[in-house]
Amino acid sequence: MTKGAAPNGRSPSGQFAKGNAGGPGGTRQRSFVLRQAAEHAITPEHIEALMRKALRMGLEGDVRAIRLVLEWTCGRPAEVATNAEPLDFAMPPLQTAAQCNAALEFVAAALCEGRLNRDAAQVLIELIHARIKAIEVADLERRLLELEARFETVEPFGRRRR
Repeated sequence: MTKGAAPNGRSPSGQFAKGNAGGPGGTRQRSFVLRQAAEHAITPEHIEALMRKALRMGLEGDVRAIRLVLEWTCGRPAEVATNAEPLDFAMPPLQTAAQCNAALEFVAAALCEGRLNRDAAQVLIELIHARIKAIEVADLERRLLELEARFETVEPFGRRRR
């Protein structure tokens, strides 16, 4: 601990004292210095030699080396969009929150029974959640309009208009 620092490692102003993790000269500074030292020590020739070694290991069948070489040279592959297929069962209506709850139970049962795969279930659950949000927003809007309508009939100081 540094001079003038409290037992919790903070200075009198409440900031981390110098030399404490998170404070000036702490973990961030040390990791920056180590990274900078590694950058100065490794030359482009070293990188080339490492890539050749990884390539050689990949050609010999090392799957991790194959992945490393491909990711560093071609980039990570993008996620492939799956072709949506129609579902072979009908969803319950989604007009109320209670119906959305029933639909969630329906999807869970279909997933457990093997009539629905995990990806399709996830899409349906996201759809149901979006519908629940829309129902909530519509309900809040209706309530707000009711309050505004009531407010229009009230004069200042609590007297009602007729």
